Amino acid sequence: MPVLEELQRDERHGLVYVHVEEPRLPEPGPRLEEVVKTPWLREALRARGIERLYRFQAEAVETARRGKNVFIVAGTGTGKTEAFLIPMLEEAEGRSGEVTGLIVYPTKALARDQLDRINFYSSRVFGLRASAYDGDTPEEERRRIFEYPPAVLVTNPDMIHYSLRRSSRFKDLVSTARFIVLDDAHVYGGVFGAHVHMIVRRLRRFLRENPVFIAASATIGNPREFGEKLFSSPVEVVEAGPTRRARVYHVLLSPKSRGKRAEILSLLKILSKEGLRTVVFADSHRAVELIGIEAKRHGLRVEVHRAGLLPEERRRIEEKLRRGDLDAVVATPTLELGIDIGSLDAVVMYGLPPTYSKYLQRAGRVGRRGGEAYVITVLGNDPISAYYERHPREYFSQPPDPVYLDAGNEEVLKVHLVAMAQDAPYTPSILGDAELRVLSTLESEGLVRVRGGRVHPTRKGLSFLKERENIRGVGEMIEIRVAGGRRIGFREAPQAIKELFPGAIYLHGGRVYLSLGIKGRRALVKPLPRSAPPVTTKPLYYTVPEDEKPIDARVVYGVPVEYMELKITDVVYGYVVKSFPGGETLGQHLLDEELKYSFRTKGILLHFAPRPHWSETGNAEAFHAVEHALISAGQMVTGAAPTDMGGISFPSGHIYIYDAFPGGSGVTKLLFQRLEEAIRRAFDIVSRCTCQDGCPRCIYSPYCGNNNQLLSRRKSAAVLGDMLSLRLHGAKTLRAGKPIV
Repeated sequence: MPVLEELQRDERHGLVYVHVEEPRLPEPGPRLEEVVKTPWLREALRARGIERLYRFQAEAVETARRGKNVFIVAGTGTGKTEAFLIPMLEEAEGRSGEVTGLIVYPTKALARDQLDRINFYSSRVFGLRASAYDGDTPEEERRRIFEYPPAVLVTNPDMIHYSLRRSSRFKDLVSTARFIVLDDAHVYGGVFGAHVHMIVRRLRRFLRENPVFIAASATIGNPREFGEKLFSSPVEVVEAGPTRRARVYHVLLSPKSRGKRAEILSLLKILSKEGLRTVVFADSHRAVELIGIEAKRHGLRVEVHRAGLLPEERRRIEEKLRRGDLDAVVATPTLELGIDIGSLDAVVMYGLPPTYSKYLQRAGRVGRRGGEAYVITVLGNDPISAYYERHPREYFSQPPDPVYLDAGNEEVLKVHLVAMAQDAPYTPSILGDAELRVLSTLESEGLVRVRGGRVHPTRKGLSFLKERENIRGVGEMIEIRVAGGRRIGFREAPQAIKELFPGAIYLHGGRVYLSLGIKGRRALVKPLPRSAPPVTTKPLYYTVPEDEKPIDARVVYGVPVEYMELKITDVVYGYVVKSFPGGETLGQHLLDEELKYSFRTKGILLHFAPRPHWSETGNAEAFHAVEHALISAGQMVTGAAPTDMGGISFPSGHIYIYDAFPGGSGVTKLLFQRLEEAIRRAFDIVSRCTCQDGCPRCIYSPYCGNNNQLLSRRKSAAVLGDMLSLRLHGAKTLRAGKPIV
């Protein structure tokens, strides 16, 4: 254990905790002859070294054979794929010339990566094959797929969304599907999940018989609830339990004498010296770009892998890692899923992942071939890291997070009710009450029309769909172009105004750009010379909430809380320039013209009562700090990402916490349900920090639009402490004062 010994020897690493997991495989099940009916498939399984199935595989096979929907929960590398392929391929043998199985992966890259494994089995029978159908499929191959349908069609949700609208041949092709599989189903949470839920619903319209729906995931806390919401049908759950093939050392570090990036670079040097193949995970493209730039300056063979890069560039990086031509890859969650990048020895995490399930998913990338492996997490200077630094055992003893989605997101429904009309006109009677209200809005906006009792798209509606092809988000997309040159990416409008305002520093593909501003739906940027001083920018903005429609209400520790529909308006009015990597403020600038964006969403409103013995400023400091602490605690109890929720506070005691995505993602609904636990954790955050009256480890937030002004840890601890002691009683009063975010 030379790596662990070095971490223990050097105090600068700030070793907090080591959790050791011993190898443990799933419970053995029956021999192949007892479950697998066809000799050729038994032969193929044996060729993969499989003599008997695990218990969960046998249960999943039998459940699917009975025609029951099933959610398979099993660790990475334990054979989930075989569990859904066995019944699919057995039935496909007797249904030649038609698609029997439709396997949906979240990304094209993952689908392509799994295709060889699927064909290893299907190719054992002449004429039984699997094919990929996605945006990269050549026209000649598409014609072949339509003329000679494969037994198994591998695709992604984006391609189904596109093809149902554009291709009658595709609808005929998939109409025979008997098994529909959504692998890595935990990815389908939030807004993306709401899109996929509707795509599944649209797909059902063209199926000749009721299919068996199968979902599979390594990590999910609520498989039955989530699966039934995703498929709109009952599901049976089959679980393998905790599994791992190697002894894995889970290490928490809290570096005191240097920053998080400096610690990552130190670790990369240690791991590289030991010859360990490594992936560093971070949760923002900005973080991976900055780590990649610094690692290259230190002579390390490192590449960046993230969304926004061209597919061929990502594949090139994956191949270099497989060949051992790199010391490490620094990645956003693009490598979190099961893409084959060879055998990894170490995973390093730049801060705690947004959810514990994501932690387990990333940790599952190492040690697949036995031996010993390392999962090293560098805690940050933030409230969640500080909480788990105090409670490390609590981190490793928690169950996987629940996955949430809001199937009633009106912005998502708008897209898919128009898309459904383009798929094939439909009668309004197939819609629920909420959908009928959205349909009425679409009709009034001229996006659809009802003719002959059926809903049809208008030309305006088809243009509306073209502007909303992206199902990974919701609402308007801003195209990013180099001035006078090529397109380099996209950003959703709510984020774009905060990242691409005039004067913003924008990182992309290892390059540093200066934003020239946003015109319409396009942002222009220009590359900065490598000799330019290293700086970053941070937006200054305020947010105005408007209450629209109450959905639910309850009282939590004496404080009235409402869950409601909201209208949110973000206004960016300036920005701060900071040095890199030090983070010192170098200047503050006001924009010549404010940038505004409004959207409807859902969120919670807490009605605290202001303290009469505090001034308006004192109350503003208290409730602004409570808002920050509640968002940090809310991330822990819901498994939300740092940017999934926004917050607004008023000196009158009104605190809003809302879904940061237009239409709502479902995260604050889950927070509304788990608010007691969030309050307890928020109090721990503000009461146990040792700072004077606020710091990054308790109430400062990198996303604060007010540049972390008007905050008081001590006052927020007093408010939350009284709340937990039931000495605090809120009341619904008129909102007053300026909003603070």
